[in-house]
This record gives sequence, C-alpha cells and structure tokens, in this order.
Amino acid sequence: MFDQRFFKITVAVLLFPAGLLYLIQSGLERKMTEAVIAPEIIARIIPMEPPQQQKAPEPPKPQKTPEPPKQVKVVTPRPAPPKPQPTPEPVASLPPSPTAIEAPPAPPAPPAPAEPPAPPPPANTAPRAVGIDEIECSRPQAVYPRQSQRMGESGTTIVNLTIDDKGKVVKAVVKKSSGSSRLDDAAVEAVKGMRCKPFMQNGRAIAVTPDQPIVWQLAN
Repeated sequence: MFDQRFFKITVAVLLFPAGLLYLIQSGLERKMTEAVIAPEIIARIIPMEPPQQQKAPEPPKPQKTPEPPKQVKVVTPRPAPPKPQPTPEPVASLPPSPTAIEAPPAPPAPPAPAEPPAPPPPANTAPRAVGIDEIECSRPQAVYPRQSQRMGESGTTIVNLTIDDKGKVVKAVVKKSSGSSRLDDAAVEAVKGMRCKPFMQNGRAIAVTPDQPIVWQLAN
C-alpha cells in the first residue's frame, strides 16, 4: 500500500534546496539593481527676497517758540500826606522858690586800695648740696656693734643725708661703705637721730643734702 505521508516528506525535502536557491538569486539581483540605478536628486529652488529699502530719517520736529514773558504793571502807592501836628501851647516858667534847699556836696571818693605785695618767688624744690659744716646739727650717737668689735671690723662710712626745710632728717643713704654691712647699718641708724637747724637761703628755709662721715676705729 502506498504511504502518502512518506511521499509528502520526500517531496518537501527535494523542493527545499530549490526554493532556497531561488530566494538567494532573487535577493542578489535586487541589490545589484539598486546599486546600478543612480539616486534621484531633488533640488528645491528658494526664491530670493528683494532687499528691504531703508527708511528715510524723519525730519526734526520744529521747536516751540517760547512765549514772551507777560508784562506786569508795577503800581507805586502814593505816600499819605502827613497829618498836621498840634502846636504846643506855651508854658509859663515859674520863678525859683525861695524856700528851695540846696543839696549838700557829695563826699570825696575814698582812696583806691593799695595793690597787694607780689608773692615771693617759689622755693626751689630740689635740695641743695651743702657741706656738713655749713649746717648746724647735733653729733650723731654711733654705737659700735659688738660683733664688729669681736671680729675687729673698722673703717669709715659716709652717709648722704636729706634734711628738709624744718631741719629734720628725712632720708639717709650710704654713699661710701666701710667694708662692713654691720658698721654701715649702725651709721645710718646714728644719723637718723640727728637734730638740725633749718638751712636759710635769702631769708627762706630750704632742704639740703650734706654728707656725714662716721669713723669706726677700735681702741688699742
């Protein structure tokens, strides 16, 4: 018995290569045709616009003529006539009364007060350097320190004093040391107890700065 299904499959297998070859040939011919035909060029002509005409400049506007100023009349008022003044009536002068009392004469002016005396010139605030013999002072009561005596310390201490205008020692500074601080301290304490008279210059008491030496010497 003839099998139709087998027959259909056999025909399909035989026709498939032929169809495939036909499709390949038809595709190649179409591509070659498109390559030979030149592309169509489409050109569009755009008309040129006519050049625009430039507008002529507008003429300048006429300027308005300023109106002339209005004239104003100036009216000067007339001065009013002066009013007539009444004539003063004459007044009869009376004779002086005989009982009039004369005023006493004014007392003489008191004499002007005398000018106050000029103030004295200000005193010099800076103390004046003087010698110890130029000012009267008491002798300093110096006490020899016992420790210095044991150690045999001696020498001369010069102390610079500042004495105010009242004769009081307000400052004492060692100007030259004896070589021993104990002796110098004892000398400063001694001069602080001195009493002096105020130093007078041109009738005025002033401050002075004399030098007071203190000699430290051990007895043999």
